[in-house]
Amino acid sequence: MTILKLNKKNTKGPVNYRLFNVLLICSLLLLSTSLQTRSNNKEEIINYLKSLGNGSYLFGQVATWVHDENPDMDDDSNWLNKVYKHTGLMPKYGVITYDFTDDPFSDEEWNQGVKKMYERGLIPGVYNFYANPEEGKNAFREVCDIDPIFDNGTNPTKSNFYAQMDRMAANLKWLAGQGITVIYTPFVEQDDNNSKWHAKDGRENAVKLYRLVHDYFTKEKGLGDYIIWAYHTRESDGALEGFYPGDEYVDILGKSGYGPDLNYPEYEWAVEKKKQGKIIWWAELGINNRNDPPRDCMDLLEKLERSYPELAGFVFWSDAGFYNVVGNLNGPEFMADPKIVTLESE
Repeated sequence: MTILKLNKKNTKGPVNYRLFNVLLICSLLLLSTSLQTRSNNKEEIINYLKSLGNGSYLFGQVATWVHDENPDMDDDSNWLNKVYKHTGLMPKYGVITYDFTDDPFSDEEWNQGVKKMYERGLIPGVYNFYANPEEGKNAFREVCDIDPIFDNGTNPTKSNFYAQMDRMAANLKWLAGQGITVIYTPFVEQDDNNSKWHAKDGRENAVKLYRLVHDYFTKEKGLGDYIIWAYHTRESDGALEGFYPGDEYVDILGKSGYGPDLNYPEYEWAVEKKKQGKIIWWAELGINNRNDPPRDCMDLLEKLERSYPELAGFVFWSDAGFYNVVGNLNGPEFMADPKIVTLESE
């Protein structure tokens, strides 16, 4: 191998130095472009999602919830894998839940699961399932006195929740270091005061919690360029507006929808938010009941076209096949429809 030495003894001086300078400038330009592409990843995803709806609907799937579903999308228990094996097609958007209540997997395993989705071309989503921070209350369904989290001094509840935020921020920072922007939902179903501690202390504190996580991650941890903020509520009428954290805190908003009726209360309110620059979708979707016979998945496309065309798409729930394409009819045909955006669509 010949090594070029930039000195007058074995070069023609000015010519080679000029070549060296040109190569250096080109390298710097490529590096600058690379960094710009990384920093614009968030904006690119947001603009892409804003382009959807009205005949083009993103197919999303919760890959793991709070059970022992493996975050590796190639594992048999992962719902992305289940959908692919059933239909031969892969969702465009996948969600992995970081479950801090039961901790069924390590942070590294969750991070690698998100990274693999990203490397395969999916838009990666992250749910957080924070543990109840009140001392002696590990159950996520138990009431939590949230006020101490906002005290000026220190206390066990505040220390616990801040430690969980620090843990999650470290995970998001690792992903950011890989150039990965995620759609992040800090609290699943912001209004769920039946089964989630974050909403059992009232609407005001639920909203304050969301804003706290947002501000802590963006202002204190510097993660603003790598997080797309998602917020959603249950199907309850009035919840989407009532628990809304504010325009400056939300990029994507939506509702859950479960059962054969496929209803989306507050659709008109959501559409007004879309006109103001927000992305709207079905944040959780289950199209059937457990004891009902399988239904035609094409009913969902018909419902979107007829009643909710402004939605950017939908995110099927996991847990069981009756919620999604795995346990219902015409799943492969539904995913192959040109109006449904899968990983293979582009």
